[in-house]
Amino acid sequence: MVFGGQLLGRLRRTRLFGEVVRFMMVGGIATAVAFVLFNGLVHGFFLGAGPMNGQPIPAYIIANTVGMLISYDLSRRWTFRHRVSDHPDGGFTAYVVINAVTMLLPIACLYVTRSVIGWDSAIADNLSANVVGVLMGQVARFFLFRTFVFGRPIRYTQVYGSVDEEAAALEAAAGPLLVAPDRREPISGSTDQATHDRAG
Repeated sequence: MVFGGQLLGRLRRTRLFGEVVRFMMVGGIATAVAFVLFNGLVHGFFLGAGPMNGQPIPAYIIANTVGMLISYDLSRRWTFRHRVSDHPDGGFTAYVVINAVTMLLPIACLYVTRSVIGWDSAIADNLSANVVGVLMGQVARFFLFRTFVFGRPIRYTQVYGSVDEEAAALEAAAGPLLVAPDRREPISGSTDQATHDRAG
């Protein structure tokens, strides 16, 4: 049982690490799309003022809404593929709400550099919103998505169909730790048999 608990703990840590890596990759793709759109709208792809140069915050919202739609699909199909949502819409509404709330972090950074400090260059806009703000938002989103959108891990019974098959799958995964090397019986069972033989 101890070995089984250690194995399950190791699997959970490995799964969490995989989620973090996949989430960062998905976030990178969505951020890249939003980055291109934002700079096209505000800075004309660095070739001059874009059509929304004087409206950086609405442009940021438009660009990141597109990125959000991309990240939702990839998160559902890949990042959190072994977790399911209890929401009837697959967690899309909760996903949108969380994105809207956490988008306030980069918007606040952009507002400070634009309206408080007075920096309006492409470098200042991108450092404040697309570097500092995005990093803060990504950390918050990961834990919020994992908790409120894709909150329930898929159990073995949802894959194998029965408790017996789940137990068999766990035993197979932990085989070398729980099974004696010379027989297909649990170590605890072989010990009990030896004790019975001595008693006889």
